[in-house]
Amino acid sequence: MVSLEILARTNDFKQRVKLAISGHGRQTVVLANGFGTDQTMWHRVLPWLEERYRVVRFDWVIDPRHYDASRYSRIDGFVDDLLAVLMAAETSHCLYVGHSMGGMIGMLAAKRAPEKFRAMVMLAPSPCYVNHPGYGGGFDPDDIEALLSSIGTNYLDWVRSFSPVAVAGSADGEEVAEFTRSLLAMRPDVAFAMALTIFKLDLRDQLDGFTTPTTIVQTLEDVAVPMEVAGYLHDKWPQSRLEIIDASGHFPHMTAPSQLIAILEGALPKC
Repeated sequence: MVSLEILARTNDFKQRVKLAISGHGRQTVVLANGFGTDQTMWHRVLPWLEERYRVVRFDWVIDPRHYDASRYSRIDGFVDDLLAVLMAAETSHCLYVGHSMGGMIGMLAAKRAPEKFRAMVMLAPSPCYVNHPGYGGGFDPDDIEALLSSIGTNYLDWVRSFSPVAVAGSADGEEVAEFTRSLLAMRPDVAFAMALTIFKLDLRDQLDGFTTPTTIVQTLEDVAVPMEVAGYLHDKWPQSRLEIIDASGHFPHMTAPSQLIAILEGALPKC
């Protein structure tokens, strides 16, 4: 198996993750996407970040030519990629902003290499999407099976129905169109494989030992991640703070960018 250091130095890896570096500043901010989205989804907050920070963006590997179903059947495959991205971007330490699955991947990476992460902001993170006794993840097991079945049997119909609900916007709205486009850029079998990894995930037993200062950002109403999950993580992490955005949907960086920028201004160290 190729080491992460060697992988990070290859142009092939940088092209696969579409590594992009922009902005000005002594500090580096790394932006990590959630399921079904790419780095273009950050464009509403990117100018503000670029004025203040060196900004690293990348995409999770979804190209069928490079998607390794075995590697990415476990969340550790994505954690390896994130750490390789930091090496490829020549980032000794960073400020990290992760959306949805990107938040949980960042948490695992910071446990493995805490010196590389100075502070984190997680948008709508969830360690487990399934309800358990004493934990409301938002979905019963049958709900998850139905979701995966929809993705696997008729991906186009699922995208069209899921996008407006997840974004909490009108079906013909700009934000819904952006999310729909991003989902449709994924080949259905790759989308299904990634969804299987993410929606079956249970990281509740891996939350201890995470010490990076973290801001959890949650909207008032999110079909994918209920408020209870944000409170659960906040209780688990004494070094965290919880910020509630007065908006709906799973994508505050798309639907409430000005509120998110105000949070980032307080959460990201300046020097």
